[in-house]
Amino acid sequence: MTTVLMAAEVDRICALAAWAGAIAAADSTDLTIVLAERRPGADRLKEIDPAGEDEGAELVRQCRSVLSPAADPPGGRDPHRTENTEETDDRLPLRVPRDVSMYRLTGDGWLAGRTDALKELDPKRIIVPAPVLAKDHADADHWQMLLLNHSDCEVILLQDDSQAFRMEIRLAVVLRETTDNSVLLAHAARLVPQGAGGQVTVVYVEPEIGDLADPVGRRRLEELLQEAPDRRTQERFARRVVVSGRFSEAVRGLDPKEFDLVLTGVSDVRSLRQFYAAGASSGERHVIPALAAVRPARSISTRLLSGLDRRLRSLVPQLGRQERVELVARVQQSSQWDFDFVFLISLSTLIACLGLAENSAAVIIGAMLVAPLMTPIAGVGLGVAHGNAFLTRVALRTALRGFATALVLAVLFGLAVRVASSFGWGHPLVRQDPDSVQLVFDSEMTSRMHPRFYDLLIALASGTAAAYAMGRPSLFSALPGVAIAAALVPPVATSGIALAHRDAGSAGGALLLFAMNMVAIILGTSLAFRAVGIRSQKEHRSAAVWPRWILCLLVVLSLLTVGMMELLN
Repeated sequence: MTTVLMAAEVDRICALAAWAGAIAAADSTDLTIVLAERRPGADRLKEIDPAGEDEGAELVRQCRSVLSPAADPPGGRDPHRTENTEETDDRLPLRVPRDVSMYRLTGDGWLAGRTDALKELDPKRIIVPAPVLAKDHADADHWQMLLLNHSDCEVILLQDDSQAFRMEIRLAVVLRETTDNSVLLAHAARLVPQGAGGQVTVVYVEPEIGDLADPVGRRRLEELLQEAPDRRTQERFARRVVVSGRFSEAVRGLDPKEFDLVLTGVSDVRSLRQFYAAGASSGERHVIPALAAVRPARSISTRLLSGLDRRLRSLVPQLGRQERVELVARVQQSSQWDFDFVFLISLSTLIACLGLAENSAAVIIGAMLVAPLMTPIAGVGLGVAHGNAFLTRVALRTALRGFATALVLAVLFGLAVRVASSFGWGHPLVRQDPDSVQLVFDSEMTSRMHPRFYDLLIALASGTAAAYAMGRPSLFSALPGVAIAAALVPPVATSGIALAHRDAGSAGGALLLFAMNMVAIILGTSLAFRAVGIRSQKEHRSAAVWPRWILCLLVVLSLLTVGMMELLN
């Protein structure tokens, strides 16, 4: 196995070659340098001819000078160290890997994060330059982030300001709750082995929780150090707790005179952006010479899931960035609780009640077409898929308000018809069974009081179709059919009429149908939106995790509604 250093520019490779060589040598692996070039067509990997005259040959010469054991470290003497000649001479040169090979990768597949061409190198890890992550960052904006998401082996995002260093590496390891700290501690133990000089400082960032922040942080740091592969290595690590409200402030507070490299794990996009922005510069002053974020190799189960995800993305057309922006903006605007929504939900409820009174399927279908409930419910699914808490709250609040409005109007309609029929104005909505005390409803209402398992499947398929059609303006014509398939207002109207006639059992059955439809539609839209490329770009841990819990909750609720349905039937 080998350590691969891959970049698209010669100067980026030369800037990172020394650290890549140190990482490879520390792990007793060879170093393979890959110069990636964008060309149309499939990816091709070819060894660079050192006798050539192109930039590949120049890369070979520069990297050999950087990785030569007798060569001075890149950048000359370390400006942060003292000018004590005796101390400088005693330090050993940087360790170099046992073998270095260089390849040229041509094609355009690597820009999409595909690593098929690299598999023949049998990489243990891939080191790439850290991308410049802007606040409006998306994975598709940087090939490094796509490779980070798609590669199965370990990936290191490395940033180096070409500061000099020698064997005595001064390393800071920032441990976090959301990263695989055992991998970071293993790297630290290998880069700074026992007796080789240098120093490892393990840093833990504790939130500002008052006077107990420092002791709590130290206790938590000791617990995280237990994840070290070799317990003996942790004894020589220096400990440091940084009490700070923000991760970026903690990194910015590290003294550049103390460290050559700061190492942390890949947690989320926001922490990566803060890490590189805080560590690379503070105004005009460089802070930390080198920064590295490590994403461990994927487990077998994660590889299988990632493979299925990649296969799904290749089969399902993905929405572009502009299409995703337009979709979120459109759904968010349509999910607002405003006059238009109240007006339409009121009219659709009235039409549904009249259709139930007339036992007319055609009129009830008209109510389904007018009802605006599908949009906010789909908005909840979009918010969950996107990790958009604001959209989720707005859409869910609108959907619940719409449900409450429809239920109240249906109850009022049922009471009004009941009073009018007692005076002989019109016919009643229900009849009394002469052989029992039960009320007899017309067929259109009865069919909505006894939900079946097929109704759940219909709602799930309808939600999936709605999400797919909403993401593509050319398929807007399919939305009316989806609204008809996923009955939302008619079950609420049926429940309201049953409540007006004091039939709680029938009302509960109709409400169960509505709840089952709503849960299944949210689940179907969430999965469909994820399938077409709507993914969470949220940057802090809570925002990245809660959509998964919501999806699990939706699955549990779907199973519960099926169980309740079996009990009622």
